[in-house]
Parts: sequence; structure tokens; C-alpha cells
Amino acid sequence: MTGGSFLFVESNTTGTGELLIKRAKALGFEPYLATRNRARYPFLEKSDVQVIEAETRDPKEIIEIGTKLTELAAIFSSSDYFVESASKVARAIGLPSANPEAIARCRNKWKQVTELERKSVSVPETRLVTSVKEVKKALAKSVFPVVIKPVSGSGSSGVRLCEDTAAAVQAFEDAKEVLLDQVDLGSPEILIQQYIEGQEYSAEIVVCDGTPYCLGIVAKHKGPPPCFVEIGHDLPAPLPEPSLEELGSFSAGAVSALGLDFGPAHVEFVTTESGPVIIEVNPRLAGGMIPVMLSQSLGTSVLDLVIRLYADAGFAPPGPRKKAGAIRFRLADKSGKLKRLSFSRSKEPAVVEAGLLKSEGEEIRIKGDFRDRVAYAVAVADEPETATAAAERMIDSIAIEIEAAPDESDNTRGGEPGDGGWTLHPEAMKLLAPPIEISRDGRLLQFQATVDEAHLVMLADQGLVSRAVAADLLTHILDFQGEEFQSLDGRDAPRGLYLAYEAELAARAGAERAGWLHLARSRNDLNATISLLSLREAVCSVSLEIGVAEDALLQRAEEASSLLAPLYSQYQIALPGSPGHYLLGVFFALGRERERLHRLLKDIRACPMGAGAGGGTSMPIDCSQTASLLGFELPSFNSLDAVASRDLYLDGLSIFTSVSILLSRVAQDLQVWTTREFALIEVPRNLAGGSSMLPQKKNPYLLEHIKGSASTVMGAYVSAATASCKSPFSNSIESSNYGCSPLRLAEEALMRAVTLTSLIVKFISFNATSMRKNLEDGLAMTTVAAERMASRGTPFREVHTQIGAIAARVSQESCAAKRRNQLASELGDVLPASPEEGRDALRFGGGPGQTSTDAQLSIAKTQFRETERKLAEIRERWAWAEMHRKRRVKELINAH
Repeated sequence: MTGGSFLFVESNTTGTGELLIKRAKALGFEPYLATRNRARYPFLEKSDVQVIEAETRDPKEIIEIGTKLTELAAIFSSSDYFVESASKVARAIGLPSANPEAIARCRNKWKQVTELERKSVSVPETRLVTSVKEVKKALAKSVFPVVIKPVSGSGSSGVRLCEDTAAAVQAFEDAKEVLLDQVDLGSPEILIQQYIEGQEYSAEIVVCDGTPYCLGIVAKHKGPPPCFVEIGHDLPAPLPEPSLEELGSFSAGAVSALGLDFGPAHVEFVTTESGPVIIEVNPRLAGGMIPVMLSQSLGTSVLDLVIRLYADAGFAPPGPRKKAGAIRFRLADKSGKLKRLSFSRSKEPAVVEAGLLKSEGEEIRIKGDFRDRVAYAVAVADEPETATAAAERMIDSIAIEIEAAPDESDNTRGGEPGDGGWTLHPEAMKLLAPPIEISRDGRLLQFQATVDEAHLVMLADQGLVSRAVAADLLTHILDFQGEEFQSLDGRDAPRGLYLAYEAELAARAGAERAGWLHLARSRNDLNATISLLSLREAVCSVSLEIGVAEDALLQRAEEASSLLAPLYSQYQIALPGSPGHYLLGVFFALGRERERLHRLLKDIRACPMGAGAGGGTSMPIDCSQTASLLGFELPSFNSLDAVASRDLYLDGLSIFTSVSILLSRVAQDLQVWTTREFALIEVPRNLAGGSSMLPQKKNPYLLEHIKGSASTVMGAYVSAATASCKSPFSNSIESSNYGCSPLRLAEEALMRAVTLTSLIVKFISFNATSMRKNLEDGLAMTTVAAERMASRGTPFREVHTQIGAIAARVSQESCAAKRRNQLASELGDVLPASPEEGRDALRFGGGPGQTSTDAQLSIAKTQFRETERKLAEIRERWAWAEMHRKRRVKELINAH
């Protein structure tokens, strides 16, 4: 296709904005970009688009530009903030465009929600505010939680979930200024919307001649609250086809209700028990690489479709979706200088796009919106699960390093408070209290700061500590966390981490103020709480890594379910089976261990804080509040139990041991199968090693690491159990120190074993010829022959004896073909005609038959999805607790 000029008015800064310009060029148009600040678009350095600098907020300037361009075919904007101007100019020049009034109505979310409500389209209860006074007045009539958002924002900028008035007021103030650094626009009008709980989706729509066409329904994944950053998309949304059609019609109705008669529309909505509710309708293409995923899934370029539509070059709705798609993003987790950002793996075939959104050396500032994304991966495949797994594997391979701002804190150090003048003998100190190492102790220090936040918020709310003192201490604790506790690195800690931490806090805030921190608590309940937080995190980390292994097992099981392989008993060939059947067996066994981990996470529900040294406290503390702020369900019932019991630790180490034993057994099988005598599988060279002496030798030594890791994990369990045995039922060094310290060692060893197992499973190759060769003599199928004879009326024991004698005689033949022929001549039609027939006959009792394996695979996929969902729910509860705690901390600090 050839055409004239194609004028873009501003653009997205990343993603589809750049792609649209490229596609316009590919379709034969001469692309121009009108912008008031070309520095906003890093991609221009490598683009051959012609840039025209102009005041793009003035339609007259754009009209003047358009009239000077040769054979202007279209005017278009992919930017939320300029789509209205582009439509006005296109209408003025006589080019195709949407109704500018309808676009203006959509861009003003207050007008949009008012119009939709007037047209009886379900929307959240919404109020418009322009001052703090109006915010408080509106909140008096609202039900928390609420969502604060700018009237004309985009990309989740300034959108925040708020659970109380103070948070809403702060979000209001932030939202007014949030657009200034993006498009130099203030937002004096802010919306307060009822928060609609439910799964969020988007409908991707293109309107031609007043008729909306739904191209697909996409499921959204959001980052942790209170922000609404989209971190992933799935196409199609995991809903029945009739539901997808209904939601498409619902979304198209919302588009029509707003008067959008031309061009793309991105409709966001939430499904509830009473039906879908529109969150917002955007008169533009979706962002977040959704058009790329949609194009790959449909087999038709959505970008080309839109370009042709605006150039009046015809419109043909795409046919049915051909593939499923998934997008995943990686977010920066902190502000600072980006030192390293790269993918650590190559794209697999399902990954059609993967890219970095930030550059090494760039300064990153966490914004709580789309600008926090640093990388993306887009995958398509025949099955949704395959696409999702591929995108997640790619984005999980991101290696990122962010250097926090330089430490400018006062590093003056004082003596440790609360030590009563005790000074440990230097020789004992070297043995029992080595200097602090952040690489080793950083996680415990982070848990310490987390508990301090919850404890101080509770003390302030109860009036036990002044809010000013709490605010000051919390400010210093936040500084500690921001510095990653570097001021403590190398510090002597003769009385443990906590007192060294408290000494540094006293040096910064003053000993008098810091002295309030330890009111109504002891190192006993503090250590017990930190121990449970450590256990909770370790169990969650192991579960997540097991999820990666389960995903690999499922993928390889599906690939290999149709292959033949011997099924062994006592290392002897027993029956015909398949690699897929073996891998599914491992999956189900591993799945039960993962379920045990999740039950343990549910059991970690009582928070020890408040138990003091084991006898509680006389202060009127609110233990339930502290527990809630730390993500526990309730406080401990008994103060002695809270500080004395370490049963949950032993449970965790017991499960870790069980998992490591299972993996060691699998590694043993795989190592045997790599030998020349078995030769069933091949381990790639990058997962094996050579011999220092034997040039021909390839060692699958990673499998030995998996087996060896089990000894470390098992030893950790025995060490913890032995330390706790015969210790007093109260807080004691045996149980709280020696009984808990093996966890980190066990976690690291098990994580290593699970990760190595995942790698081996993902990349081993199956020797189909060798696996089949071991079954061609027919001896492995004599059990099936015996069962067939028994089904014809001969008692099984009699048949077993007869065929056993035949098999013993036949096995003396040196040639497999002769053994097979002799069996066939003596057993006739009861002997399966091929190894495949023999395998597929084993379809009952969970055997390796193809129909049985297919059913197992379906069950396994369902179990995997359910397990992932359960873990996500648990992690979401913790995320909510953290959000609430951080918000309360911020409120206390801001109030003083």
C-alpha cells in the first residue's frame, strides 16, 4: 500500500506509539510526529520519522502543520492526552476521525461516568472533588475503601486505593500534581470512586461506521496495592466462551453509550456477582503491549488495521482468535541508579516480543504507575497455560541491580542500650557474636524494622507512646531500611543483632526517644515473631520455586506423554510406560509437598508480639492490631506458648526434608538413565561437566548436587529437633537460636536442589530410539498378555505361571527380534501387537496409557492452577497488611 503523509500528534513514550510509526512507514506512508518536546521520546534516536516541533495543545498549530504536508492521509494520536486534539484537527481538515465531543466526554472521567450512569450502564459510585474540604465531605458519604484518581489521567498515574480519610487526603494532594512531570498538565479535579472488588478485564474494541467490533477480552494482573500498576495480561480471559461474548457486548454497549463512532477503544471493567461494572472507557488503543499480543493471537496486525482505518483505506474485522497470548512486566522495586538490567535467558519460540523499558545508568524513581516497569515479555501459544508460562519464564529471567542513593546518614555509634553494663569476653565474642554482615544478617534486620513499625504504630494508637516520638523513631527506621542497614555492616554485636540495631537508633534519634521503642516487649517475643516471619518467607520462597519446577514437569510431561519408555521396578524393566507418565508421578508427589507447605503457611497465624519474656505485660497493648499489621490473623492465646514453641519451625524443616528426599530420588533415577547402559536421557553440555583426566567423559554432576543437598536439609531438621529436645518449655537459647538457625541453611540447600531440578527437567532430551529398543522384545508386555488371558476365563495365578515359564525360556534368546517372534507364536493375539498398544492398554489405576495420561495431565493442570491461586491469596493478604502498616507509618510521620 502506498499513501501520502501520516501525521502523529504526540505519542506513547514506549510500546505502541513507536510501533504505530514503524507500521505506518511499512505500509507506505510518510510518518510525521508533531511534538512540543522531542526529548520525551527516546525511540526517536533510532527512528526515521520526521519530527515537527510545535505547540500540540493548540489545534490551530496542528492544522497549519497538516495543511503543509503533502497528500495528508490521516491524523492520529496514540496518547491519551492528545487524542482529542488530533480528532478535532482531523475533523477540521476533513479526514476520518472519531467524534471530538465523544472523545472529550471519555477523556473527562467525571463526564464519562455521568453519561454512562445516565444511559443505565453500571459504574462505581463516583464523586468529584477539588479541595481537601470537599474530599472530607465526600468521604463522609462514602464506604471505604475508595479509589482516588485524576479526572484526566492515564496509565494508573495518581490512582490509589485508600482505606481511611488521611490516606485519601494524601492521595488527593498527590493526584493533583501527578501529571505535571508527564505532560505538563495539572489536575485540579479529582474523582473519589467506590472500590469495586472483583477480577478486572479489558475489552479491546475498534469502531467503524458506528459499529463496535470486539477483538478480544483480556484478563488483567495488578501489582500490590495501594497502586494499580498492571503487571500482566492474559488473552483470552479464562472465562467460558458465552461469558466472553456477553462481556464483549456489554463493553461495546458502553462504547456506543458514550457516542464513540470511530476508531479504537479500550474498555476496562470489573466483574461482580451482580454483573460487570465499567471502570473507564479510553478512546484509544490499549497500552501495555496489548496490541502486540492481540495481533499475534489474531494473526492480523491490529496496528495496521487502525492505520488503514484512519487513512480511509478500508476496514475488515479480523477473524477468530488463532492463539492464546500473555504479557508479563517486571517492576523496579526501589529508586536509585540502574546498574544492571538484562535478560538471563534467550527467547523461547513462544516468546514473540521481549524488551527492556529502562537503560543501564538511568535514574529510577518509583512512581506507582506504568513508569515503574523496566521490562516486558509477550508470548503466544496454542494453549493459554503455555503462553503464560513462557512469558513468566522470560520475565523471571531478568537480572536487575539498582544502586540506592548514597548513604548520607550520621554514622556516629554509641554503646548498646539495655545491656546492663555487660561486656562479653573478647574470646567469647569472637566465637558467639561475630561482626554484623549485611549479606548474612540483612533479612533479619529487615524483619526487625518491620516489627518495629507495627509495634510503634500500636503504641501510638494506644496512647502509650506520644505520636511525636513514634513519628520520629519511624522516620529513622525508614531511613535504616532505605539505606539497607549499611551503617551496621561490620559492627560488633556482643549482645545480638537487636541491641546493636537499637544502639544505632539511639545514636540517631537520641537515647531518650529510642528508649520508648522497647516498651511492652522483650527480646523473647521479638525473636519469636522474627522467627515466624523468617519461616513464612522461607516457606513462600520454596513454594514459589516448586511452582517453577511443577510448571517444567507439566510442560515436559505433555511433550513426552506419547513417547515410549520402560517402567522400572527394582531397576528391572517391568512394563511399557512413557516419560510423561513418570514426570506426572513426580508432579503429583511434589504437589502434595507443596500443599503441606501451604497448610503450614495457614498455621502461621498467631503473632507472638505481646507475650514479652513469656509472662505478657501490664501495659494495655492491642496485640490484635500488631498481629494484623504484620499479616497474622490473631495474637497468641498463651504468652508462654508464644515464646517457647518452635513446632512450626520443625514442621517447616520436616517438609523441606521430605521435598529434598523426593528430589534426590528423582535425581538418582535421572543419573542412572544417563548411563550408556540405560541411555534413556541426555543432559545438555551446559548442565554437565567434564573429567579432569578422562577426555570422553561427560558428568551430569548437577544431579549429584541435588542428591547431596538432601543431606544438608535433613541435617538441618535433625539439628533443630535435637536442639529443641529437652530444652525448657520457655524461651531458651537452645530452641530460639540453635533450633531456628538451621532454617536459612536448609532453605538455601533446598532452593538450590529445586532450581537445579527445574533446569534438568526443562532441558534434558529423551532418547526415543533407546527407550523403544528396550521394549521391542515384547517381554515387558507379558503382564498385559496374562491379564488378557485371565479376562477370558483362566485364573490369573495359572496364567502367571504359564507365561512366566514362557518368558524365562524366551529370554535366553540373544536377539530381541527372536524373543519377540517366539513370544508372539506362543501367546498369539493376547500379546499386544506393539509396545504402544501394550502401554495404552495400561489405562486403569493411573497407568501410563495415553488416555489415562491425558486425564492425569488435565487433573495436574487444574491442581497446579488451584495451588498457584491459593498461594497468591496468601501473599495478597500479606501485601495488604504491609500496605496498611506502611500507610499508618506514613500518616504518623506526616502528622508530625
